[in-house]
Amino acid sequence: MKYRLFVATVIIVSVGSWCQSARAQFFAELFAPVNHTHFSPLGTPYVHPFNFEPPQIHQDAFFIYKYTKNTFEGSNEHEAEAHLDWALTERLGYVIGVPLVGNEDRVTGAQNVGFGDLEFIPRIMWINHDRFVLSSNFSMTFPTGDTSRDLGAGETVLSPYITTWNDLGNWTTLFINFGPNFGTRSGDATFSYAFSLTHSFLGPSWLTCGKEEEEEHEGEEIHFPPGMLTIYLEMTGETDLTTGGEPTFIEIMPGLSYILTEHAELRFGTLLPISRAQRFDAQFYGSFSWLH
Repeated sequence: MKYRLFVATVIIVSVGSWCQSARAQFFAELFAPVNHTHFSPLGTPYVHPFNFEPPQIHQDAFFIYKYTKNTFEGSNEHEAEAHLDWALTERLGYVIGVPLVGNEDRVTGAQNVGFGDLEFIPRIMWINHDRFVLSSNFSMTFPTGDTSRDLGAGETVLSPYITTWNDLGNWTTLFINFGPNFGTRSGDATFSYAFSLTHSFLGPSWLTCGKEEEEEHEGEEIHFPPGMLTIYLEMTGETDLTTGGEPTFIEIMPGLSYILTEHAELRFGTLLPISRAQRFDAQFYGSFSWLH
């Protein structure tokens, strides 16, 4: 009995000390200048998932193209988006995305082109440790697209997400993202969840031929090394929370990113439905990233 009491006391004191230390670190870094790096203190790359925002604070810009084949609205859709992921402090940041959407009705052939719904995501990084990061990403999508031409949702959608990053070792990481989505006008509610398993390694550097062999990157490195490849396997899902709503949708995405230079990245992926209910036949993704 005394042994159990001793163990319980040690655990409580340890957890209390850890929480106090984490709280002190958070407030010390809340308004601190950005410590710009794309690596964890242990040297693991902070890569970016395809289908949701990471928990880390970045200063990057993404130029994204998506082609969605045969949506359940009966159209093929093209989307080009400028997407800024920007840090304000060591713990605070935001994301803003402005999409240009074009769709073609598969039956009538009618085409529509225009701006879609603007997305703004304030981010707070609550926990930042060597192998684990936890943040909140509060996504707000505003109805800037024309619903009469199928270019937007027609209402503000609020999505408070919790996102984690887990270092599994050997440049392998696991992201987890989940949270509800609320339509402010319709009252519709869904629950989204996503996982991204990544593995990075050094491949051939196309734009640095003849350069000396890259040195092994340690934790103090800032930029990704040219030639770094990352393989992604992502799963995304959405379940309706209202009675009589839409069924559950689940999709899987294999993807690949390649670092051209310290400031340039190419990304490619294909999102495929694996649930019985499907939002589309397939979605093809390509992007160019500017890494600060």
